[in-house]
Amino acid sequence: FGFDLVYGIDTEQRCVYEDFGRPVLERAFGGYNGTIFAYGQTGSGKTFSMTGFAGNEAMEGLIPRMNKALFEKIQVEKANDPNKLFLVECSFFEIYNEIIYDLLDSSSAKDKKNKGLEIKEHSVLGIYVKDLQERVVESREEVIELMTLGASNRTVGYTNMNSESSRSHSIFVIKIHQKDSSDESKNVFAKVNLVDLAGSERAAGTGAVGTRLKEGANINKSLSALGNVINALVEDARTGKKSFIPYRNSKLTRVLQTKKGPHVVPEKLHWAPLHIEIKRDKWSLRAKAHDAEE
Repeated sequence: FGFDLVYGIDTEQRCVYEDFGRPVLERAFGGYNGTIFAYGQTGSGKTFSMTGFAGNEAMEGLIPRMNKALFEKIQVEKANDPNKLFLVECSFFEIYNEIIYDLLDSSSAKDKKNKGLEIKEHSVLGIYVKDLQERVVESREEVIELMTLGASNRTVGYTNMNSESSRSHSIFVIKIHQKDSSDESKNVFAKVNLVDLAGSERAAGTGAVGTRLKEGANINKSLSALGNVINALVEDARTGKKSFIPYRNSKLTRVLQTKKGPHVVPEKLHWAPLHIEIKRDKWSLRAKAHDAEE
């Protein structure tokens, strides 16, 4: 298998942020959308890489580190140019059994019997989740509060591989609006998706039956759809062609689809392989081998 980077088990969270988080954030200030995926088997450290441990600076993951840098950057930009105005919005949702739940709405997220939220398409807004809460945040501390609230509402369940395995894909979205009061042509918008994917593994390895088996089937189906979309995007980039991209094959790929147009910059994808047990994770690696080789 080929990789862009390989981290050892003693790699600090700071290093992962510098390699993946900082470049995406810097591009976002220039109007580039970005997405970072944490992909791998249950228990490989995906959630730890994305969120880390609150209150322990050395253990903080990508999301808190990116937001700390975000607000530090905003303060610098404001100091250098008084005409610049910023608005930062965050949302946090999960996709569980192909149903979208707002993790910032505790009553909705915990009621898995409701029909969830719908994906809509708008000529200007592009793809969006209807009625999803978007909270305006003005500090890193406010972001951490939202992370904590959302994490408490996320769907987890017992499997043979993890007593508290994430059974859903969670997506933390940061929208950055930049406005120049003296020149509207300098207004910039970008969206960053930070995705903690549900564990990828074969059903036989999890001891799944009943509800857990259904969850696993939906997880693997959506991960397969994600792989197909990435493969198609890679092939288009390689050949210069514009082929059909199967975004509609899952809720996960649909919500990550970006609006195409003259003022929208294509999304840049980063796949971050995590520390894993090779024997158990060959299936995950093979599923993404084509992407890594490209």
